[in-house]
Amino acid sequence: MIINLAAAQKMGVKEDIREVVIPLGATIHMEGSCLAAIVKIAFLFGLFQMPFTGWQVWLTAAGIAVLSGTVISGIPAGGMLGELLIVTLYGFPIEALPLITMIGTIVDAPATMLNAVGDNVTCMLVSRRLQGRGWLIAQTNTGGG
Repeated sequence: MIINLAAAQKMGVKEDIREVVIPLGATIHMEGSCLAAIVKIAFLFGLFQMPFTGWQVWLTAAGIAVLSGTVISGIPAGGMLGELLIVTLYGFPIEALPLITMIGTIVDAPATMLNAVGDNVTCMLVSRRLQGRGWLIAQTNTGGG
């Protein structure tokens, strides 16, 4: 988190924005975890040749992604809990659990990278929203945040 705060400062994000957005993002805003959950679900649907269609399937996937990105990411070994949730909610056989765990291991590093980088992107988006289109130019002209 300290590195993200320094990077946001170097990018010109104002202190009041970066000091709120990055700590919140580090704890409850996990884009990579959400994306990893969807990848795991899609993998199992493809593996078991089930159609990934219908509102109920999509809403369940979105709910699992939100849980993975906010609640489960704060639990130690929460990825395994999320994988168990996926297998249980969609009614996959228990043999799917080791397969989805392997996928979870593969996507873990990129998901972690996306979680870390996403906080700075969110800082920039919040800055643009609060300060307008020229926020970055205004910051560089006044000497940064």
